Amino acid sequence: MTTDRHAIPWLEWGADTFSRATAERKPVLLAIGAAWCRWTEEMDRVSYRDPEVVRLVTERFISIRVDADRRPDVSERYTLGGWPTTAFLTPSGEILGGGTYLEPAPLVLVLQQVSEAFATRRAEIDTRVGEPTGSRRTLAGPDTAAPVLDVDAGRWLDEQLLACFDRTWGGFGSASKRVHPDALATALVRGRDTASPDLTHVATHTLDAIATRGLWDPVEGGFFRYCDQRDWSEPHVEKVLTVNAQLLELFLSASRLLDRSDYASQATDIVRFVSGTFADPDGGFYASQRADPAYAALSSREARSGHASPPIDRTVFTAATAAMASAYVLGASVLEDSSLLEYAATSIDRVVLATYEPGAGVGHNATGMPVARGLLTDQVRVSAALLDLYDATRQEVYLDMPRELMAYCDQMMWDEAGGFTDRARTGLAGFDAPVGLLREPHRPLGLNCDAAIVLARLGASAGEPRYRDLALRTLACQTPVYREHGLDGASYVRALDQIQAVEGS
Repeated sequence: MTTDRHAIPWLEWGADTFSRATAERKPVLLAIGAAWCRWTEEMDRVSYRDPEVVRLVTERFISIRVDADRRPDVSERYTLGGWPTTAFLTPSGEILGGGTYLEPAPLVLVLQQVSEAFATRRAEIDTRVGEPTGSRRTLAGPDTAAPVLDVDAGRWLDEQLLACFDRTWGGFGSASKRVHPDALATALVRGRDTASPDLTHVATHTLDAIATRGLWDPVEGGFFRYCDQRDWSEPHVEKVLTVNAQLLELFLSASRLLDRSDYASQATDIVRFVSGTFADPDGGFYASQRADPAYAALSSREARSGHASPPIDRTVFTAATAAMASAYVLGASVLEDSSLLEYAATSIDRVVLATYEPGAGVGHNATGMPVARGLLTDQVRVSAALLDLYDATRQEVYLDMPRELMAYCDQMMWDEAGGFTDRARTGLAGFDAPVGLLREPHRPLGLNCDAAIVLARLGASAGEPRYRDLALRTLACQTPVYREHGLDGASYVRALDQIQAVEGS
């Protein structure tokens, strides 16, 4: 809780905080931000320091602050249009309304309107949000027939890739550009496997644009998060570990599949940036570097040397570290650099030793408090990295933890209505009971597809068919929904192709 009398008294997300809102009959102000987001910092510095804002929030609201990276489960359900999110909730956790960044004057107006409406129209509000939490959003259950794998998924994705591809600038769509890692990875593999030069061109034209246009920092290296313009210009200049992990793996894979030395060189440059900026001397990787457009606009190291570097969030997150560790394992092979394999092993050792609890899986962050526990992303990413280490070293010890983590997922997160949920059913162990929209089951497509790949690989490596069966069930649960996700449905095709490859090996 914040104790500065000139600042808002922020509280942690949790059942006790919402109970306090109920007891005091106050609405909740939920602020969701990220350490890398400059508008989050700006709102903290200006809007949430305005005396009238502080007075209104302190007197009329229960205020909760959530870091989107530390609590992805909360962010997934409550983020409204991006970060920072300014959301207003009932004491039961239902959304009353909200938006994104607000300057002091409009924030004061909104705070007055919400607090007055909550005080004078409480019965109406209770009626409007009085349904049991989740009843409006929970997906329908599966059909009576068990779902099966879609044999036409590859053809469907090929059509999506070619239809959405920007033939002029690369990437997909005609507006802002972001990395679509599963779509690009699948285009690379399917271009090779189907001998389709069009699919290969989708991947290479996009990777070339990513490497040479606005997404890459030409001075200090590293990729920014995304670009506002179709031609990969006007980047949002925060640097996030997960984006760089995805692109490192893409350039390494493209180098190997297409025998492109320039892609290997780009991968080497990414490793140089990550090792110099994000690698923690104790093992693992830092999470992000905050956006600073004025700093990023300086076009040389000499010009930048006179300015303070943007701050780095030195939190070591389990899933993000595991993703980069997997990329380092691949880099050790493609770039013939054994030090990358050694550092990947050190990184996974660190997050497992720091966060693992028997019967409760691994926690979400190896540094900083509190530590969320019981998130699907951490179990899946760590298991994938350990299987990568097993493939590289053939050391049986790397199979033990994936067995336990995926058994934990099966026990605590499996939902017959659609695969794995993003968090343990009973809440995050040792952290909080599910509140508000967290009571709703969220079954993320991409993570379920990644879990299916992990299970298939584990079954083949450990010689245990039960993992293969669970892999097929997991992926089949996504058959009814994957096409609704557009290009992000590539994760389904990628999982299908990899499971078939595992079975054929």
